[in-house]
Amino acid sequence: MPKVSIIVPMYAAKQYIVPCVLSLRRQGLSDMEILLVDDCSPDDTYHHAKELFRGNETVRVLQTKKNGGPGFARNLGMEEAAGEYICFCDVDDIYVDGSISEMLKVAKRVYADVYSSDAFYVTVAEAPLPEDLHELKEENLLKLGCITPEDALSEGRIELAGAMEERLEQWLGHRYHWSVCGKLFRAAFLREEGIRFPAVSIGEDHLFMLKALLRAKVYANEVRAPYIARTGSNVQSVSRNRKDPGIFIRSMRSILMAPDIIDDCLGGRFPAYRKRLTEFHIRAIEECFAVQKYKEIGREKLSRNKELKHLFYEFFGEKGDFVKKTLLDAYEARPAGLSLEDCTQYECLKALKEATGEGLYSLLS
Repeated sequence: MPKVSIIVPMYAAKQYIVPCVLSLRRQGLSDMEILLVDDCSPDDTYHHAKELFRGNETVRVLQTKKNGGPGFARNLGMEEAAGEYICFCDVDDIYVDGSISEMLKVAKRVYADVYSSDAFYVTVAEAPLPEDLHELKEENLLKLGCITPEDALSEGRIELAGAMEERLEQWLGHRYHWSVCGKLFRAAFLREEGIRFPAVSIGEDHLFMLKALLRAKVYANEVRAPYIARTGSNVQSVSRNRKDPGIFIRSMRSILMAPDIIDDCLGGRFPAYRKRLTEFHIRAIEECFAVQKYKEIGREKLSRNKELKHLFYEFFGEKGDFVKKTLLDAYEARPAGLSLEDCTQYECLKALKEATGEGLYSLLS
């Protein structure tokens, strides 16, 4: 049995495969497997990866039966994974050299069901970024952390999550970072608790992590930044697809399914938190995706979209048009927030780098 199975979803990103795999081979792991899972890319990403690693026993290349988003591809990877622990990496990102082996040492020492790093790096170099983020220098990286300023000074400190009510309050206070990358999950724990990515393609990380937080006997946080995420105009995230109604529609599906998915995460426990957790998730999707896409695409185009109309009828029947109009009215009145079109978010990250230098910027200040 490999110690770690590293699952990498892919979609039309074949130029990043080699840098990503090289990064994973620099993790100091003597026994691991890498599962590259193509999510039915429209190009030859799958066949390119198969050819690259033909005969390689460490790297396995899989393909989903249909396109379903990163969570769908990760679910397939988890079904096929043979490792004691599972780790996730996006194909256009990398891990800091040797970091996964250090994460594994901590996870095994404290018998963690989930190991979570409290910080990560984002790129603040000018575009275009190199295909291999390993080429970036320290001045091109900004360290972000979901921790307090006091905690930021104690890199390497390990904290075990407390009672479930305390975990929920800290989750609602943004104490736990929602990304599945930069973390380790004990594979048997995920199987025993039935933890999988839900059938949505916006906010699926958020919901996976909430369920893991609530089911883990031992949830360990370490002040460490093992992961480097690609940002800027050439990022591969779905949120960067300009004026794509599909992103708005997938955001709406995630919002409309939120009550049922939150119920599944809670498993009938903590009923007092159901409403707060649902609102928390919906607000995150709206602020990060839905409202921005509404402003970019425009009401006229979205109002005519047949897929969006069908989605609201699916959930609300004959009242679908009324609910859709009410929601679009609300979005029309809301400010746009950060714009993906003018790269304001990237400029904010650059300004943070200039203000903090090499220090850890705390999101909970």
